[in-house]
Amino acid sequence: MKRKTTITRTLTFALIFLVSCFAFSQEKCGMVAYMEEQMQDPEFAKEHKKNQAKYKAEIDNMLRNGDVSYRGASIVVPVAVHFPTGNEADRACLEALAQNQIDILNADYSATNTDISQWQTVMSNYPGLTPGASSISFCMAVANHPVGFDPQLLEGNPAVTIGEEFGGGSNTDATWSGYMNFVIRDIGGLGFSPLGGSIAAGQAVTMDVNAFGSGAGCAGSGIVPDPGGQYDLGRTVTHELGHFYNLRHTFNGDGPNGDPNAVCGSGTGDGIADTPEVASSTYGCPGVIPDGCAPATKALIMNYMDYGDDRCLYMFTPQQMTIVNTYVGNVLQPQFKPNVCVAPDPGFIIAANDSPVFSCPTTDNQAVFNLSYATILGFSESTMFTAVGNPPGSTVVFSPTSMSADGNFTMAVNNLSGTTLGDYIITVTGTSGTTSVTETVDVLLKNNCTSIQCIDYASAQNLGLAIPDGTGTTTPVNGPPVTHTINVPDNGAIESLTVNIDVSHTYVGDLLVRITHPDGTTFANVWAGNCGSTDDFDITFDDNGSAIVCTTDTNPTTGTFIPEEALSIFNGLDAAGDWEILIADFFAGDTGTLNDWSLNICSEQALSIEDNEFNNFAIFPNPNSGTFTIKLNSNSGNDIKVDVHDVSGRRIFKNSYSVSSEFEQTINLNNVQSGMYLVTVNDGNRKVTKRIVVE
Repeated sequence: MKRKTTITRTLTFALIFLVSCFAFSQEKCGMVAYMEEQMQDPEFAKEHKKNQAKYKAEIDNMLRNGDVSYRGASIVVPVAVHFPTGNEADRACLEALAQNQIDILNADYSATNTDISQWQTVMSNYPGLTPGASSISFCMAVANHPVGFDPQLLEGNPAVTIGEEFGGGSNTDATWSGYMNFVIRDIGGLGFSPLGGSIAAGQAVTMDVNAFGSGAGCAGSGIVPDPGGQYDLGRTVTHELGHFYNLRHTFNGDGPNGDPNAVCGSGTGDGIADTPEVASSTYGCPGVIPDGCAPATKALIMNYMDYGDDRCLYMFTPQQMTIVNTYVGNVLQPQFKPNVCVAPDPGFIIAANDSPVFSCPTTDNQAVFNLSYATILGFSESTMFTAVGNPPGSTVVFSPTSMSADGNFTMAVNNLSGTTLGDYIITVTGTSGTTSVTETVDVLLKNNCTSIQCIDYASAQNLGLAIPDGTGTTTPVNGPPVTHTINVPDNGAIESLTVNIDVSHTYVGDLLVRITHPDGTTFANVWAGNCGSTDDFDITFDDNGSAIVCTTDTNPTTGTFIPEEALSIFNGLDAAGDWEILIADFFAGDTGTLNDWSLNICSEQALSIEDNEFNNFAIFPNPNSGTFTIKLNSNSGNDIKVDVHDVSGRRIFKNSYSVSSEFEQTINLNNVQSGMYLVTVNDGNRKVTKRIVVE
């Protein structure tokens, strides 16, 4: 019936035209599988080869000079830690846990860990070998944080992000280029890392929620070091970080509990002279040290790059540290973001909360931006606000005109009537009165008589398209995929989109689901072997949704979740054309159907033409407090659909009403923030979009 192997959440697939591979098995480290997958990405491969070439050139130069020691000064590595499924209420605990892991890394890489004393009891087995120490140290970044990623990440505080999805669920996020990134999420294994990672690309070491730090962890966020006691001392992070710094495993075979095909001479191990060759990995804490491959040698089972339990791993070798020092010092150090480990001077930050804002000089006389003001390290001087770049003939008014404590303020661009159409970048400047600290932020006013409109495009209900069964039993072999298209007739540059997919299928972990743009080449895998033996799902995939957590009690079968690959890859492309869904099954024994699917595409569209509006149409009151009434006459016989979006295109309200010719309905937006919103009313024949202001 069902295969015995386990499919983890990070599973991807190998279909002739689906460029990916079966990933991370349930062994301690997923580096090998991760690299096999990522090297099929041309951009990843290009960056990897560039960094490896630079590293090899430096090593070759050192060997020619007969010097294999790193000659540089001490290197400080700035660290950022990301908890996508953490709870903001746990911030103090998560920050402490992040620092705890940094302390472990500093001890392990400098050979100052207390348990290195165990070396004295075994060193006679390794003549002439001593533990190795690196020339690097780790610090938590506390300054010059990326703006806009996590609104709770404040200047002067540790670079710990909580509840924000790093890289749309991937292992790379360009926003965090310049940092040594650690991402902590439920991956079903222990951890994985690129072999020879890139700081410039924003790559990360990814760890499971049960394999980061030591101690009690942060139970409120589900981040708890291994309750089983094997991997609860933070050494799995030490191991995975070794891969990021170009260290390989010390053994020939990479399989769980040793590859049965791995024998002495079947591989090169890590290629390092002072780590004895061994056939296979070692798990646990063996009472007797296994023999190495060469006569009279012993396996270096206490090395961090083997697979032992955390309490039995406690050292690197000198030549391993030469590789780390060379790779970090000559490849990565120029990529580190400067001046992030020293607490910033007192000051402030201003940020835009709703740029761009849309306006129309034929109907609007005002556009309002919402901004925020945040102080750093107790800064309390009064800061005045000014702006330049607004449309000629318009005026700018701030409320309040100055601030000295954290809070929000608005910038109203007035007298827009009759101004010239166009996009206007407005620079907002804050200047303190005493020390003349100055900060700026740019906002965009799209004064073009357009708005972001979000439109649903759906397949027919009850499609009943069979998903052919896969033929794999213990390895993934796909059956022929099922495909279906939805035609989108409306042109417009995509601002964002979401996808709803309704599938009936036993063991949904067998499936890959892909959405392809009409250009035929741009695609995103929204589902990739997630959640094992769960049956069926009816899910909306949204980059701003919740992370998929695959456990017995919370397998997602309905709701809004982050896709496996970010849908933002479609942003900026034209919406029009045939969109395709592809579903492939990779294992035998379970079948199902595609019931239906739909796209919600948000794009910039011209505002409604008055001639196409409803008879006796009105929205009142406007401005309002979030409750307003829509009134109109319609003889179409269709339901009246009402959607409300904020100015960034995020839908905050959707409903459909059955009516006769006269329609009057009160809408309650449930305590939304003050600002401008777009109300779209549609009866199938006509559509109108109007702005409202919530005060």
